[in-house]
Amino acid sequence: MKTKKNKLLQILYYILAFILAAFAIGPLVWMVDTSFKTNSEVLSYPPRWGTVNALSSRKLRASIGKIRSSQNVNSSTLSLESLFSSLSSSPKKTSGLASPNTLIVKILGASGYRGTGTMPRRGVLTISLLSKEGGFAKYASKVSTQDFQKVIMENSKLSLPAYIKKSIDSLEKYRTKPMEYILNFYDAFLYRSNPIFNRIDFINHIVSIKMPSKIKQELLKYKRGIGPLSLKELINIKVLLEEASKDVPKSTATKIRDYENVVSVFKNMDKFFEESKNKKLNDPIKVEFVPHSHKMKILKAPSIVESVYQNGNEIKIKLKGISFVWFINSGIEVTAHYNFWQVLANFFQNYVSAWNSAPFGRYYINSIFIASVTTILNIIFDAMMAFAFSKLRFPGRDKLFVAVIATMMIPYQVLLVANYLTIHNIGWLNTYYALIIPWASSAFVVFLMRQAFNSIPQDFYDAAKIDGASSWKFLWSIVVPISRPVVITGALLTFVGSWNAFLWVLIMTDTASMRTIPVGLQNFTINSGTIFNQLMAAATFSMLPIVIAFMFLQKYFVGGLFRSGIK
Repeated sequence: MKTKKNKLLQILYYILAFILAAFAIGPLVWMVDTSFKTNSEVLSYPPRWGTVNALSSRKLRASIGKIRSSQNVNSSTLSLESLFSSLSSSPKKTSGLASPNTLIVKILGASGYRGTGTMPRRGVLTISLLSKEGGFAKYASKVSTQDFQKVIMENSKLSLPAYIKKSIDSLEKYRTKPMEYILNFYDAFLYRSNPIFNRIDFINHIVSIKMPSKIKQELLKYKRGIGPLSLKELINIKVLLEEASKDVPKSTATKIRDYENVVSVFKNMDKFFEESKNKKLNDPIKVEFVPHSHKMKILKAPSIVESVYQNGNEIKIKLKGISFVWFINSGIEVTAHYNFWQVLANFFQNYVSAWNSAPFGRYYINSIFIASVTTILNIIFDAMMAFAFSKLRFPGRDKLFVAVIATMMIPYQVLLVANYLTIHNIGWLNTYYALIIPWASSAFVVFLMRQAFNSIPQDFYDAAKIDGASSWKFLWSIVVPISRPVVITGALLTFVGSWNAFLWVLIMTDTASMRTIPVGLQNFTINSGTIFNQLMAAATFSMLPIVIAFMFLQKYFVGGLFRSGIK
Protein backbone atom coordinates (compact mmCIF):
# COMPACT_ATOMS: atom_id res chain seq x y z
CA MET A 1 0.00 0.00 0.00
CA LYS A 2 2.83 2.34 0.93
CA THR A 3 4.64 1.56 -2.34
CA LYS A 4 1.53 2.45 -4.39
CA LYS A 5 1.20 5.70 -2.48
CA ASN A 6 4.83 6.58 -3.18
CA LYS A 7 4.37 5.85 -6.89
CA LEU A 8 1.28 8.07 -7.01
CA LEU A 9 3.23 10.86 -5.34
CA GLN A 10 6.06 10.41 -7.84
CA ILE A 11 3.58 10.64 -10.75
CA LEU A 12 2.07 13.75 -9.19
CA TYR A 13 5.52 15.31 -8.79
CA TYR A 14 6.33 14.57 -12.44
CA ILE A 15 3.06 16.13 -13.58
CA LEU A 16 3.64 19.25 -11.49
CA ALA A 17 7.23 19.49 -12.74
CA PHE A 18 6.02 19.20 -16.34
CA ILE A 19 3.40 21.94 -15.80
CA LEU A 20 5.93 24.25 -14.16
CA ALA A 21 8.42 23.61 -16.97
CA ALA A 22 5.73 24.38 -19.55
CA PHE A 23 4.94 27.69 -17.84
CA ALA A 24 8.65 28.53 -17.61
CA ILE A 25 9.69 27.51 -21.12
CA GLY A 26 6.40 28.21 -22.95
CA PRO A 27 6.86 32.00 -23.33
CA LEU A 28 10.41 31.49 -24.59
CA VAL A 29 9.28 28.93 -27.18
CA TRP A 30 6.44 31.24 -28.26
CA MET A 31 8.90 34.12 -28.65
CA VAL A 32 11.13 32.04 -30.92
CA ASP A 33 8.11 30.81 -32.88
CA THR A 34 6.90 34.39 -33.37
CA SER A 35 10.32 35.40 -34.66
CA PHE A 36 9.75 33.25 -37.76
CA LYS A 37 6.20 34.45 -38.56
CA THR A 38 5.04 36.91 -41.20
CA ASN A 39 3.51 40.25 -40.15
CA SER A 40 -0.03 39.14 -40.93
CA GLU A 41 0.42 35.87 -39.01
CA VAL A 42 1.52 37.75 -35.90
CA LEU A 43 -1.55 39.98 -35.91
CA SER A 44 -4.08 37.34 -36.95
CA TYR A 45 -6.49 35.86 -34.43
CA PRO A 46 -6.61 33.29 -32.97
CA PRO A 47 -2.82 32.89 -32.73
CA ARG A 48 -1.36 29.63 -34.05
CA TRP A 49 1.87 27.72 -33.73
CA GLY A 50 4.13 27.44 -36.76
CA THR A 51 4.55 29.69 -39.76
CA VAL A 52 3.88 29.63 -43.49
CA ASN A 53 7.50 30.72 -43.95
CA ALA A 54 8.44 27.06 -43.50
CA LEU A 55 6.26 25.92 -46.43
CA SER A 56 7.52 25.28 -49.96
CA SER A 57 4.26 26.63 -51.39
CA ARG A 58 1.39 28.61 -49.96
CA LYS A 59 -1.71 30.47 -51.06
CA LEU A 60 -1.74 34.23 -50.57
CA ARG A 61 -4.79 36.31 -49.78
CA ALA A 62 -5.29 38.67 -52.69
CA SER A 63 -7.82 40.91 -54.38
CA ILE A 64 -8.09 42.69 -57.70
CA GLY A 65 -7.68 46.47 -57.68
CA LYS A 66 -10.85 48.25 -58.75
CA ILE A 67 -9.24 51.52 -59.83
CA ARG A 68 -6.62 52.54 -62.38
CA SER A 69 -3.00 51.82 -61.60
CA SER A 70 -1.88 55.46 -61.40
CA GLN A 71 -4.76 56.94 -59.42
CA ASN A 72 -3.13 56.19 -56.09
CA VAL A 73 0.50 55.51 -56.98
CA ASN A 74 3.28 57.48 -55.29
CA SER A 75 5.86 57.76 -58.06
CA SER A 76 8.65 58.27 -55.52
CA THR A 77 8.28 54.64 -54.45
CA LEU A 78 8.69 53.23 -57.98
CA SER A 79 11.88 52.05 -59.58
CA LEU A 80 12.95 53.89 -62.72
CA GLU A 81 11.79 51.09 -65.01
CA SER A 82 8.45 50.76 -63.18
CA LEU A 83 7.93 54.51 -63.35
CA PHE A 84 8.63 54.55 -67.09
CA SER A 85 6.20 51.66 -67.52
CA SER A 86 3.49 53.57 -65.67
CA LEU A 87 4.13 56.72 -67.71
CA SER A 88 4.26 54.85 -71.01
CA SER A 89 0.84 53.32 -70.35
CA SER A 90 -0.78 56.76 -70.15
CA PRO A 91 -2.46 58.02 -73.30
CA LYS A 92 -2.40 61.70 -74.16
CA LYS A 93 -6.05 62.30 -73.33
CA THR A 94 -7.93 60.22 -70.81
CA SER A 95 -9.34 62.80 -68.41
CA GLY A 96 -6.09 62.88 -66.45
CA LEU A 97 -6.16 59.15 -65.70
CA ALA A 98 -3.76 56.43 -66.81
CA SER A 99 -4.65 53.99 -69.55
CA PRO A 100 -6.90 51.27 -68.10
CA ASN A 101 -4.67 48.43 -69.33
CA THR A 102 -2.89 47.70 -66.03
CA LEU A 103 -4.43 45.12 -63.73
CA ILE A 104 -3.51 45.48 -60.05
CA VAL A 105 -3.35 42.41 -57.80
CA LYS A 106 -3.20 43.40 -54.13
CA ILE A 107 -1.59 40.99 -51.66
CA LEU A 108 -3.59 41.25 -48.44
CA GLY A 109 -2.63 40.88 -44.80
CA ALA A 110 -4.54 38.97 -42.14
CA SER A 111 -7.96 40.12 -41.00
CA GLY A 112 -7.62 43.13 -38.73
CA TYR A 113 -4.03 43.83 -39.76
CA ARG A 114 -3.27 47.55 -39.46
CA GLY A 115 -0.85 47.70 -42.39
CA THR A 116 -0.46 46.30 -45.86
CA GLY A 117 -0.24 42.65 -46.79
CA THR A 118 2.72 40.32 -46.81
CA MET A 119 4.31 40.34 -50.25
CA PRO A 120 6.83 37.53 -50.82
CA ARG A 121 10.42 38.62 -51.50
CA ARG A 122 11.42 35.68 -53.67
CA GLY A 123 10.14 32.58 -55.42
CA VAL A 124 7.57 32.04 -58.16
CA LEU A 125 3.99 33.37 -58.09
CA THR A 126 1.13 31.67 -59.91
CA ILE A 127 -1.75 34.14 -60.46
CA SER A 128 -5.05 32.61 -61.64
CA LEU A 129 -7.91 34.87 -62.71
CA LEU A 130 -11.16 32.91 -62.30
CA SER A 131 -14.74 33.28 -63.52
CA LYS A 132 -17.78 33.14 -61.25
CA GLU A 133 -18.68 29.72 -62.65
CA GLY A 134 -15.20 28.31 -62.11
CA GLY A 135 -12.35 27.92 -64.55
CA PHE A 136 -10.32 30.74 -66.02
CA ALA A 137 -11.85 34.21 -66.41
CA LYS A 138 -13.22 35.54 -69.68
CA TYR A 139 -12.64 38.86 -71.42
CA ALA A 140 -13.68 40.69 -74.60
CA SER A 141 -11.26 41.19 -77.45
CA LYS A 142 -13.73 43.56 -79.13
CA VAL A 143 -16.90 45.32 -78.01
CA SER A 144 -19.95 45.73 -80.23
CA THR A 145 -20.47 49.48 -80.47
CA GLN A 146 -24.03 48.96 -81.71
CA ASP A 147 -25.01 46.81 -78.72
CA PHE A 148 -23.30 49.23 -76.38
CA GLN A 149 -25.22 52.22 -77.74
CA LYS A 150 -28.43 50.21 -77.52
CA VAL A 151 -27.88 49.65 -73.79
CA ILE A 152 -27.13 53.34 -73.28
CA MET A 153 -30.32 54.31 -75.10
CA GLU A 154 -32.40 51.82 -73.13
CA ASN A 155 -31.02 53.10 -69.83
CA SER A 156 -31.53 56.75 -70.81
CA LYS A 157 -35.30 56.15 -71.14
CA LEU A 158 -35.62 55.08 -67.51
CA SER A 159 -36.61 57.61 -64.86
CA LEU A 160 -34.08 57.84 -62.01
CA PRO A 161 -33.61 59.76 -58.74
CA ALA A 162 -32.02 63.16 -59.47
CA TYR A 163 -28.70 62.54 -57.69
CA ILE A 164 -28.18 59.20 -59.49
CA LYS A 165 -29.22 60.62 -62.89
CA LYS A 166 -26.65 63.39 -62.44
CA SER A 167 -23.92 60.82 -61.79
CA ILE A 168 -24.87 58.75 -64.87
CA ASP A 169 -25.15 61.85 -67.08
CA SER A 170 -21.55 62.70 -66.20
CA LEU A 171 -20.52 59.53 -68.08
CA GLU A 172 -21.83 60.87 -71.40
CA LYS A 173 -18.37 62.16 -72.29
CA TYR A 174 -17.21 58.51 -72.54
CA ARG A 175 -20.06 57.44 -74.79
CA THR A 176 -17.79 56.98 -77.82
CA LYS A 177 -15.31 54.95 -75.73
CA PRO A 178 -17.10 51.84 -74.40
CA MET A 179 -14.22 50.70 -72.19
CA GLU A 180 -13.90 54.11 -70.55
CA TYR A 181 -17.65 54.22 -70.03
CA ILE A 182 -17.85 50.75 -68.48
CA LEU A 183 -14.85 51.42 -66.24
CA ASN A 184 -16.32 54.68 -64.92
CA PHE A 185 -19.79 53.14 -64.72
CA TYR A 186 -18.62 50.41 -62.34
CA ASP A 187 -16.56 52.95 -60.46
CA ALA A 188 -19.62 55.17 -59.94
CA PHE A 189 -21.91 52.33 -58.85
CA LEU A 190 -19.53 50.14 -56.82
CA TYR A 191 -15.92 51.13 -56.38
CA ARG A 192 -15.37 54.83 -55.68
CA SER A 193 -15.10 56.14 -52.12
CA ASN A 194 -18.87 56.74 -51.86
CA PRO A 195 -20.53 54.68 -54.62
CA ILE A 196 -24.20 54.76 -55.59
CA PHE A 197 -24.68 51.29 -54.17
CA ASN A 198 -23.17 52.15 -50.80
CA ARG A 199 -25.47 49.92 -48.76
CA ILE A 200 -26.13 52.41 -45.97
CA ASP A 201 -26.77 55.49 -48.11
CA PHE A 202 -28.74 53.67 -50.82
CA ILE A 203 -31.07 51.96 -48.32
CA ASN A 204 -31.49 55.20 -46.35
CA HIS A 205 -32.61 56.99 -49.52
CA ILE A 206 -35.16 54.25 -50.25
CA VAL A 207 -36.65 53.97 -46.74
CA SER A 208 -37.09 57.77 -46.64
CA ILE A 209 -40.01 57.16 -49.04
CA LYS A 210 -43.36 56.37 -47.37
CA MET A 211 -44.07 52.67 -47.75
CA PRO A 212 -45.37 49.77 -45.63
CA SER A 213 -43.33 49.39 -42.44
CA LYS A 214 -42.98 45.64 -42.97
CA ILE A 215 -41.13 46.21 -46.27
CA LYS A 216 -39.04 48.97 -44.68
CA GLN A 217 -37.89 46.51 -42.01
CA GLU A 218 -36.93 44.02 -44.71
CA LEU A 219 -35.00 46.71 -46.61
CA LEU A 220 -33.15 47.87 -43.49
CA LYS A 221 -31.60 44.40 -43.16
CA TYR A 222 -29.52 45.14 -46.27
CA LYS A 223 -27.67 47.91 -44.42
CA ARG A 224 -25.75 45.18 -42.61
CA GLY A 225 -22.64 43.89 -44.28
CA ILE A 226 -19.34 45.01 -45.74
CA GLY A 227 -18.81 46.73 -49.07
CA PRO A 228 -21.37 47.83 -51.66
CA LEU A 229 -24.57 45.95 -52.36
CA SER A 230 -24.13 42.85 -54.52
CA LEU A 231 -26.17 42.10 -57.63
CA LYS A 232 -28.02 39.34 -55.80
CA GLU A 233 -28.95 41.76 -53.00
CA LEU A 234 -30.05 44.36 -55.55
CA ILE A 235 -32.38 41.87 -57.25
CA ASN A 236 -33.96 41.05 -53.87
CA ILE A 237 -34.33 44.77 -53.13
CA LYS A 238 -36.03 45.29 -56.50
CA VAL A 239 -38.57 42.56 -55.67
CA LEU A 240 -39.35 44.30 -52.37
CA LEU A 241 -39.72 47.65 -54.15
CA GLU A 242 -42.15 46.15 -56.70
CA GLU A 243 -44.26 44.89 -53.83
CA ALA A 244 -44.07 48.24 -52.03
CA SER A 245 -45.30 50.18 -55.09
CA LYS A 246 -48.62 48.30 -55.30
CA ASP A 247 -50.64 49.87 -52.48
CA VAL A 248 -49.27 53.41 -52.25
CA PRO A 249 -50.25 56.76 -53.84
CA LYS A 250 -49.18 57.32 -57.45
CA SER A 251 -46.54 59.94 -56.55
CA THR A 252 -44.98 57.57 -54.01
CA ALA A 253 -45.08 54.67 -56.46
CA THR A 254 -43.23 56.83 -58.99
CA LYS A 255 -40.43 57.48 -56.49
CA ILE A 256 -40.20 53.79 -55.67
CA ARG A 257 -40.08 52.86 -59.36
CA ASP A 258 -37.19 55.32 -59.83
CA TYR A 259 -35.12 53.15 -57.47
CA GLU A 260 -36.32 50.02 -59.25
CA ASN A 261 -34.97 51.61 -62.43
CA VAL A 262 -31.57 52.20 -60.78
CA VAL A 263 -31.26 48.44 -60.30
CA SER A 264 -32.43 47.91 -63.91
CA VAL A 265 -29.80 50.32 -65.25
CA PHE A 266 -27.08 48.43 -63.44
CA LYS A 267 -28.44 45.02 -64.51
CA ASN A 268 -28.61 46.10 -68.16
CA MET A 269 -24.99 47.28 -68.21
CA ASP A 270 -23.79 44.27 -66.20
CA LYS A 271 -25.58 41.93 -68.61
CA PHE A 272 -23.97 43.64 -71.61
CA PHE A 273 -20.61 43.47 -69.85
CA GLU A 274 -20.86 39.73 -69.17
CA GLU A 275 -22.25 38.85 -72.62
CA SER A 276 -19.48 40.80 -74.37
CA LYS A 277 -16.84 38.42 -73.00
CA ASN A 278 -16.03 36.18 -75.94
CA LYS A 279 -12.59 34.86 -75.02
CA LYS A 280 -11.25 32.82 -72.15
CA LEU A 281 -7.83 32.83 -70.53
CA ASN A 282 -6.09 29.55 -71.23
CA ASP A 283 -3.30 29.74 -68.63
CA PRO A 284 -2.47 31.22 -65.25
CA ILE A 285 0.13 33.97 -65.02
CA LYS A 286 3.38 32.51 -63.70
CA VAL A 287 6.06 35.04 -62.73
CA GLU A 288 9.34 34.98 -60.83
CA PHE A 289 10.86 37.66 -58.62
CA VAL A 290 14.03 39.25 -59.99
CA PRO A 291 16.56 40.34 -57.30
CA HIS A 292 16.96 44.12 -56.93
CA SER A 293 14.32 44.87 -59.58
CA HIS A 294 10.63 45.72 -59.62
CA LYS A 295 10.18 43.97 -62.94
CA MET A 296 9.20 40.31 -62.66
CA LYS A 297 10.27 37.56 -65.03
CA ILE A 298 7.32 36.02 -66.91
CA LEU A 299 7.65 32.24 -66.95
CA LYS A 300 4.22 31.51 -68.39
CA ALA A 301 1.27 33.75 -69.22
CA PRO A 302 -1.66 34.23 -71.63
CA SER A 303 -0.85 36.16 -74.82
CA ILE A 304 -2.59 39.31 -73.52
CA VAL A 305 0.03 39.80 -70.76
CA GLU A 306 2.80 42.20 -71.80
CA SER A 307 4.81 42.74 -68.59
CA VAL A 308 4.53 42.33 -64.82
CA TYR A 309 5.86 44.62 -62.09
CA GLN A 310 5.91 44.40 -58.32
CA ASN A 311 5.58 47.54 -56.21
CA GLY A 312 5.13 47.32 -52.46
CA ASN A 313 2.27 44.88 -51.86
CA GLU A 314 0.88 45.14 -55.39
CA ILE A 315 1.50 43.14 -58.55
CA LYS A 316 0.92 45.27 -61.66
CA ILE A 317 0.07 43.30 -64.81
CA LYS A 318 0.26 45.33 -67.99
CA LEU A 319 -2.12 43.95 -70.65
CA LYS A 320 -1.84 44.18 -74.44
CA GLY A 321 -4.74 46.25 -75.73
CA ILE A 322 -7.13 44.83 -73.12
CA SER A 323 -8.72 46.86 -70.35
CA PHE A 324 -8.41 45.54 -66.82
CA VAL A 325 -12.13 46.30 -66.43
CA TRP A 326 -12.89 42.81 -67.81
CA PHE A 327 -11.39 41.26 -64.70
CA ILE A 328 -12.68 43.51 -61.90
CA ASN A 329 -15.47 41.05 -61.04
CA SER A 330 -13.27 37.97 -61.45
CA GLY A 331 -12.07 35.77 -58.66
CA ILE A 332 -8.36 35.40 -58.04
CA GLU A 333 -5.99 32.82 -56.60
CA VAL A 334 -2.32 33.56 -55.93
CA THR A 335 0.07 30.79 -54.95
CA ALA A 336 3.74 31.25 -54.07
CA HIS A 337 6.27 28.46 -54.70
CA TYR A 338 9.78 28.20 -53.24
CA ASN A 339 12.80 25.93 -53.61
CA PHE A 340 14.77 24.67 -50.58
CA TRP A 341 17.11 27.68 -50.36
CA GLN A 342 14.23 30.12 -50.74
CA VAL A 343 12.31 28.38 -47.94
CA LEU A 344 15.42 28.72 -45.77
CA ALA A 345 15.71 32.41 -46.67
CA ASN A 346 12.00 32.95 -45.88
CA PHE A 347 12.36 31.15 -42.55
CA PHE A 348 15.17 33.42 -41.36
CA GLN A 349 14.02 36.57 -43.16
CA ASN A 350 12.91 38.29 -39.95
CA TYR A 351 16.39 37.82 -38.46
CA VAL A 352 18.01 39.39 -41.52
CA SER A 353 15.49 42.25 -41.56
CA ALA A 354 15.86 42.83 -37.81
CA TRP A 355 19.66 42.88 -38.02
CA ASN A 356 19.62 45.35 -40.93
CA SER A 357 16.94 47.60 -39.43
CA ALA A 358 19.43 49.09 -36.93
CA PRO A 359 23.22 49.01 -36.35
CA PHE A 360 23.02 45.75 -34.37
CA GLY A 361 26.65 44.98 -35.19
CA ARG A 362 27.63 48.07 -33.21
CA TYR A 363 25.14 47.21 -30.46
CA TYR A 364 26.70 43.74 -30.15
CA ILE A 365 30.22 45.15 -29.90
CA ASN A 366 29.12 47.63 -27.24
CA SER A 367 27.24 44.97 -25.24
CA ILE A 368 30.13 42.50 -25.34
CA PHE A 369 32.72 45.14 -24.44
CA ILE A 370 30.71 46.72 -21.61
CA ALA A 371 29.57 43.38 -20.14
CA SER A 372 33.06 41.86 -20.34
CA VAL A 373 34.90 44.82 -18.79
CA THR A 374 32.22 45.19 -16.10
CA THR A 375 32.52 41.47 -15.28
CA ILE A 376 36.32 41.56 -15.06
CA LEU A 377 36.28 44.63 -12.80
CA ASN A 378 33.59 43.04 -10.64
CA ILE A 379 35.60 39.84 -10.15
CA ILE A 380 38.72 41.83 -9.19
CA PHE A 381 37.08 44.29 -6.82
CA ASP A 382 34.46 41.94 -5.37
CA ALA A 383 37.05 39.20 -4.68
CA MET A 384 39.22 41.75 -2.87
CA MET A 385 36.31 43.03 -0.79
CA ALA A 386 35.05 39.52 0.00
CA PHE A 387 38.56 38.44 1.07
CA ALA A 388 38.90 41.48 3.32
CA PHE A 389 35.54 40.82 4.98
CA SER A 390 36.32 37.10 5.34
CA LYS A 391 40.01 36.77 6.32
CA LEU A 392 41.35 40.17 7.39
CA ARG A 393 40.87 41.63 10.82
CA PHE A 394 40.23 45.38 11.13
CA PRO A 395 38.00 47.62 13.28
CA GLY A 396 34.36 47.87 12.13
CA ARG A 397 34.71 45.06 9.61
CA ASP A 398 31.38 43.42 10.34
CA LYS A 399 29.51 46.72 10.53
CA LEU A 400 31.00 47.80 7.21
CA PHE A 401 29.95 44.47 5.67
CA VAL A 402 26.39 44.99 6.93
CA ALA A 403 26.43 48.46 5.37
CA VAL A 404 27.53 46.98 2.02
CA ILE A 405 24.78 44.36 2.15
CA ALA A 406 22.23 47.04 3.12
CA THR A 407 22.78 48.74 -0.23
CA MET A 408 21.05 45.76 -1.82
CA MET A 409 17.82 46.93 -0.20
CA ILE A 410 17.82 50.26 -2.08
CA PRO A 411 16.31 50.11 -5.60
CA TYR A 412 18.77 51.71 -7.99
CA GLN A 413 15.92 53.71 -9.56
CA VAL A 414 15.76 55.74 -6.33
CA LEU A 415 19.33 56.92 -6.88
CA LEU A 416 18.95 57.35 -10.63
CA VAL A 417 18.66 61.15 -10.64
CA ALA A 418 21.56 61.63 -8.20
CA ASN A 419 23.76 59.24 -10.17
CA TYR A 420 22.84 60.95 -13.43
CA LEU A 421 23.80 64.37 -12.06
CA THR A 422 27.10 62.95 -10.78
CA ILE A 423 27.96 61.43 -14.16
CA HIS A 424 26.88 64.63 -15.92
CA ASN A 425 29.10 66.81 -13.69
CA ILE A 426 32.08 64.52 -14.28
CA GLY A 427 31.50 64.78 -18.03
CA TRP A 428 31.04 61.08 -18.66
CA LEU A 429 27.67 61.20 -20.45
CA ASN A 430 27.64 59.13 -23.64
CA THR A 431 30.93 57.38 -22.75
CA TYR A 432 31.94 53.86 -21.77
CA TYR A 433 33.02 55.18 -18.36
CA ALA A 434 29.40 55.94 -17.47
CA LEU A 435 28.28 52.47 -18.50
CA ILE A 436 31.06 50.55 -16.71
CA ILE A 437 32.52 52.36 -13.67
CA PRO A 438 29.26 52.74 -11.62
CA TRP A 439 28.74 48.95 -11.92
CA ALA A 440 32.35 47.85 -11.30
CA SER A 441 31.34 46.13 -8.05
CA SER A 442 28.27 44.32 -6.76
CA ALA A 443 27.13 43.93 -3.16
CA PHE A 444 25.45 40.61 -3.94
CA VAL A 445 28.58 39.11 -5.53
CA VAL A 446 30.64 40.34 -2.55
CA PHE A 447 28.22 38.53 -0.24
CA LEU A 448 28.32 35.42 -2.45
CA MET A 449 32.13 35.29 -2.46
CA ARG A 450 32.50 36.06 1.25
CA GLN A 451 30.25 33.11 2.11
CA ALA A 452 32.44 30.84 -0.05
CA PHE A 453 35.70 32.27 1.33
CA ASN A 454 34.46 31.64 4.90
CA SER A 455 34.43 27.91 4.10
CA ILE A 456 38.23 27.96 3.54
CA PRO A 457 39.98 27.18 6.87
CA GLN A 458 41.87 30.05 8.50
CA ASP A 459 44.82 27.67 8.91
CA PHE A 460 45.43 27.85 5.14
CA TYR A 461 45.88 31.60 5.41
CA ASP A 462 48.14 31.34 8.46
CA ALA A 463 50.30 28.71 6.77
CA ALA A 464 50.62 30.84 3.64
CA LYS A 465 51.71 33.84 5.74
CA ILE A 466 54.37 31.70 7.50
CA ASP A 467 55.65 30.62 4.06
CA GLY A 468 56.02 34.28 3.11
CA ALA A 469 53.00 34.64 0.84
CA SER A 470 51.32 38.04 0.82
CA SER A 471 47.55 38.45 1.19
CA TRP A 472 47.36 39.40 -2.50
CA LYS A 473 49.17 36.21 -3.59
CA PHE A 474 47.12 34.04 -1.22
CA LEU A 475 43.89 35.49 -2.63
CA TRP A 476 44.71 34.87 -6.30
CA SER A 477 46.82 31.72 -5.95
CA ILE A 478 44.75 29.77 -3.43
CA VAL A 479 41.39 31.33 -2.50
CA VAL A 480 40.10 32.17 -5.98
CA PRO A 481 41.13 28.82 -7.59
CA ILE A 482 39.53 26.89 -4.72
CA SER A 483 36.36 28.99 -5.01
CA ARG A 484 36.24 28.83 -8.81
CA PRO A 485 32.54 27.76 -9.01
CA VAL A 486 31.51 30.76 -6.89
CA VAL A 487 33.72 33.14 -8.85
CA ILE A 488 32.25 31.87 -12.13
CA THR A 489 28.74 32.19 -10.70
CA GLY A 490 29.41 35.80 -9.72
CA ALA A 491 30.91 36.50 -13.14
CA LEU A 492 27.89 34.98 -14.91
CA LEU A 493 25.40 36.96 -12.81
CA THR A 494 27.34 40.16 -13.43
CA PHE A 495 27.63 39.51 -17.17
CA VAL A 496 23.89 38.81 -17.48
CA GLY A 497 22.98 41.91 -15.47
CA SER A 498 25.26 44.12 -17.56
CA TRP A 499 24.11 42.55 -20.84
CA ASN A 500 20.42 43.12 -20.00
CA ALA A 501 20.85 46.65 -18.60
CA PHE A 502 18.32 48.96 -20.21
CA LEU A 503 17.28 52.02 -18.21
CA TRP A 504 20.79 53.13 -17.23
CA VAL A 505 22.11 52.78 -20.78
CA LEU A 506 19.06 54.58 -22.20
CA ILE A 507 19.59 57.57 -19.90
CA MET A 508 23.38 57.75 -20.20
CA THR A 509 23.57 57.55 -24.01
CA ASP A 510 22.04 59.54 -26.82
CA THR A 511 23.73 58.13 -29.92
CA ALA A 512 23.41 54.74 -31.63
CA SER A 513 27.19 54.30 -31.54
CA MET A 514 27.13 53.99 -27.72
CA ARG A 515 23.96 52.00 -27.18
CA THR A 516 23.60 48.30 -26.39
CA ILE A 517 21.27 45.56 -27.64
CA PRO A 518 18.42 45.99 -25.06
CA VAL A 519 18.14 49.68 -25.96
CA GLY A 520 18.40 48.82 -29.66
CA LEU A 521 15.22 46.73 -29.38
CA GLN A 522 13.30 50.01 -29.19
CA ASN A 523 13.76 50.37 -32.94
CA PHE A 524 10.89 47.94 -33.50
CA THR A 525 8.34 50.11 -31.71
CA ILE A 526 7.05 52.76 -34.10
CA ASN A 527 4.14 55.20 -34.12
CA SER A 528 1.77 52.73 -35.81
CA GLY A 529 2.59 49.88 -33.41
CA THR A 530 5.22 47.25 -32.70
CA ILE A 531 6.80 45.03 -35.36
CA PHE A 532 6.50 41.94 -33.19
CA ASN A 533 8.07 39.34 -35.48
CA GLN A 534 11.27 41.35 -35.99
CA LEU A 535 11.31 42.34 -32.31
CA MET A 536 11.16 38.67 -31.30
CA ALA A 537 13.89 37.83 -33.83
CA ALA A 538 16.14 40.56 -32.41
CA ALA A 539 15.36 39.45 -28.85
CA THR A 540 16.27 35.86 -29.79
CA PHE A 541 19.67 36.65 -31.24
CA SER A 542 20.35 39.14 -28.43
CA MET A 543 19.94 36.46 -25.75
CA LEU A 544 21.99 33.79 -27.55
CA PRO A 545 25.32 34.73 -25.87
CA ILE A 546 23.67 34.44 -22.44
CA VAL A 547 22.10 31.07 -23.23
CA ILE A 548 25.38 29.70 -24.62
CA ALA A 549 27.34 30.98 -21.61
CA PHE A 550 24.87 29.40 -19.19
CA MET A 551 24.94 26.06 -21.06
CA PHE A 552 28.71 25.80 -20.72
CA LEU A 553 28.91 27.18 -17.18
CA GLN A 554 25.79 25.58 -15.70
CA LYS A 555 27.64 23.11 -13.47
CA TYR A 556 29.80 25.91 -12.03
CA PHE A 557 26.72 28.07 -11.51
CA VAL A 558 24.88 25.39 -9.52
CA GLY A 559 28.00 24.40 -7.65
CA GLY A 560 28.75 28.01 -6.81
CA LEU A 561 25.32 28.54 -5.24
CA PHE A 562 25.82 25.47 -3.05
CA ARG A 563 29.38 26.43 -2.14
CA SER A 564 28.24 29.89 -1.11
CA GLY A 565 25.71 28.47 1.32
CA ILE A 566 22.64 29.60 -0.68
CA LYS A 567 20.20 26.71 -1.11
